[in-house]
Amino acid sequence: MRTRSTRLAVAGLLTSVAAMAVSPAYAQAQDAAEPQAAEDEAASDGVIVVSGTRFTSRTSLQTKRDADIVMDVIASDELNALPDLNVAEAISRVPGATAFQDEGAGLYIGLRGLNQEFVNLTLEGLEISSAARTFDQNLRGANLEAVPGSFLSRVEVAKSATAEYDADAIAGTVNLVTASAVKSGKNWFVVKGNLGQYTTDVPTDDTDLSWKANVSFGQTFGSDDQFGIALSAHYTDRSRDNLKPKAFFGSQDDPNELPDEVGGFFYQRDEESWGASGKLEFQPNPDVYVFGSLLYFDSNVELDKSKHALFGARSFTDSGTFDRARGTIRNDKVNYGVDDSLTGQLGLDVQLNDHNHLSLRGSLSSSRSYQDDPRVDWASGRIGEGSYEYNGQYYTYTLTDESFADFINPASYGFGGYRRFQESFTKDVSGFRADWENRSPDELGFSFKVGGKFKETDVDYTASNFRWRNPVDTFDPTDFFGVFDYRFPFTNNPQLLVSDVLAIAARAEAAGEAGFGRISSVIVNGNDFFVNERVLAGYSQLRYTGENFDVIAGLRYEDTDIQARNRFNRQDDAPFVTTSQSYDNLLPSLTVNFKPNDNIVLRLGASQTLGRADIFDLARGETPPNDNGVFARGNPDLLPRKSTNLDASFEYYFDGGKSAFAVGVYRKDIKNEIYDLQTPYVFQSDLGPINSFFLQPTNAGKARVQGVELSFTKDNFDFLPGALRNFGFFGNVTFNDGYIRLIDDTGAVARVTDPEGFADFLANATLFYEGERLSGRVAYRYVAPQNQGLSIDGSADLVLDSYSQVDLHLGYQVADNVELTFDVWNLLENKQTFTNQNAVAGAPNWFETVEYGRAFWGGVSVKF
Repeated sequence: MRTRSTRLAVAGLLTSVAAMAVSPAYAQAQDAAEPQAAEDEAASDGVIVVSGTRFTSRTSLQTKRDADIVMDVIASDELNALPDLNVAEAISRVPGATAFQDEGAGLYIGLRGLNQEFVNLTLEGLEISSAARTFDQNLRGANLEAVPGSFLSRVEVAKSATAEYDADAIAGTVNLVTASAVKSGKNWFVVKGNLGQYTTDVPTDDTDLSWKANVSFGQTFGSDDQFGIALSAHYTDRSRDNLKPKAFFGSQDDPNELPDEVGGFFYQRDEESWGASGKLEFQPNPDVYVFGSLLYFDSNVELDKSKHALFGARSFTDSGTFDRARGTIRNDKVNYGVDDSLTGQLGLDVQLNDHNHLSLRGSLSSSRSYQDDPRVDWASGRIGEGSYEYNGQYYTYTLTDESFADFINPASYGFGGYRRFQESFTKDVSGFRADWENRSPDELGFSFKVGGKFKETDVDYTASNFRWRNPVDTFDPTDFFGVFDYRFPFTNNPQLLVSDVLAIAARAEAAGEAGFGRISSVIVNGNDFFVNERVLAGYSQLRYTGENFDVIAGLRYEDTDIQARNRFNRQDDAPFVTTSQSYDNLLPSLTVNFKPNDNIVLRLGASQTLGRADIFDLARGETPPNDNGVFARGNPDLLPRKSTNLDASFEYYFDGGKSAFAVGVYRKDIKNEIYDLQTPYVFQSDLGPINSFFLQPTNAGKARVQGVELSFTKDNFDFLPGALRNFGFFGNVTFNDGYIRLIDDTGAVARVTDPEGFADFLANATLFYEGERLSGRVAYRYVAPQNQGLSIDGSADLVLDSYSQVDLHLGYQVADNVELTFDVWNLLENKQTFTNQNAVAGAPNWFETVEYGRAFWGGVSVKF
């Protein structure tokens, strides 16, 4: 874990580089260099070549500089310049952002110490449907796993707000801006292809080659190039395995004793995603612009999930030995993804006269996420004994030869049961907004802007599950098991067992319920729910613009109406219970921008924003207990969060606006925060009692996040000689501080801790080189320990420990229109570790280390 002094050292290094770059000596060099900028950029001797990273960095800085609010921007080339798995991974490199991951792949974006519930995702200013994974606890979060970057011109990360921004964005808004042939004024046709190999390989099949390809096309046409078309398509087929050694679950009274279960998981993953986009534009004159666009994407993941572990060992701490251990095996054949996500948009911008501008936008969007998870369980009798060690973090064990022979003998195991869980989550979003601005031609003096928006969201969630145990007929394990030569890390086991899920599933489903002696958790539609949410909003903002400053004061009104239908008692075919909730909010904002000269921008902002309760929290019925006994239900009476936000930033642009140093300070005071209230109880499992809990979301007390962001971009190292000037750097660090007050069932403050999604330190650093032919970059990312789940007493907190990652990209221009690329993802094979520290007992409850290995990618890009 990184110490505070190390974090300060990273921040100090970043600040020192910035100070060096903007010191008087270098400022003098800058002044001398600026008149020669055009010559430098056209140089053919490898000095300050403007392409790729350097060009997009300059574009991003210009957009950030011109914005009315605190904003970071990622240009299109940045979205594909590193071996990031998706758009979420690319966004996580901006100051204050982090990607919430699943098995090493970014899914959702968190901002400024808050999780995805607080982040609003829009496309051209309107919310789109990007259905969250069904098994995530947050269904409002926008799933960016399969969203392609090839159709985007940039991503805007808005961190403060004026009245024209949607209120449901306490952390901020991520706005996707599509590529435009008309507005860019250029044509393009680019084809890219890449082959990759992930190095981690676990049983039962070898990891295949991965590949991805995309094509992007833009063209203007017509007598005056008044028409434009932009098209893109992409496909990714990724084969990667994950390994989870050293896992354990459930602590004993003494942490030196073996927990309830010790072992590990290994995953085989085949991931596909594909999509296409199209945009048609018409601009007959500079005052009129019309566009229509379609975006489609789809993803599918096939996952083989296996566990082979010890359960229920009786341990003797004095000698570090155990006996009476059982073997447990669990195998899943999971299929999940996002199905047929389709978004259509229409837009019109009209400059009515010198003073008035009208903008209209309409959008229809739909997507569906799904999961099908058949699972089989096996358990042995007491297979014997061995020895173990505990190093204060995880356990390692060694079986005796006789016990190991039983551990990998299929005949030792009895069929524990068959379970199948299926979910589907459909989200439809429709919206329309209109904005009218009155502003003087010279943009000085008073102006105003008014607008309105209507958004309707329909959610349809269906789920079925069953668990059948104690088969009537004998399941001969030797018919279904394979023995694989694989030494699981931190054990002496050179072999392990994996069962054939599909073969067992076919036999179990052919037998049906009658073929099993115990039937539990049978739900066909008892967990289904439907939600309709309508938001009607209007705003008005007044601006005064002086020679070097402007002030924007605004007021936004939002009326929210939510209706949900669910079955709270989980009874199949029972009548739906309808619950409703309505509330309205009046939300003020004030922004001041001061530009004393061409190099400095000062921003101050104050606003109020909302955080509506998650759809799943509002509408779900009671779910059956999972394997660890946890069961949950929704709460239709949840109130929305309300946040008062303060922002200040200092931005210094130098090198003629091509480099920058920025400091941002923020604070968010949140009322009615929502968390999961957990009531303990003892769950009686097949293998014995487990301390578990009943879970229901509830409004907590106050929460606060505050912090400082520092970012630095140096376009080129112009203080170095020759081709070394082609090096550049950008990086950022974020310091967060915050708390949440958790309320118990009596309404008293039970605990004060860090909010969900909170990490107190984030850092990114990228060193890049752009030469005439050769380009490259190495990028580093660090995230401090992060809360990913909270409990009322700390007994079930889930923490992602600090982690880092290094990625590498190299490119070589073999011809003017052909570039070869080579990428390494996770160069140093960094791992992630999840822990559940029982604050009550002072011992760990749960531990899991995830190893992803590294990936090598080679590719070619051709521009026609």
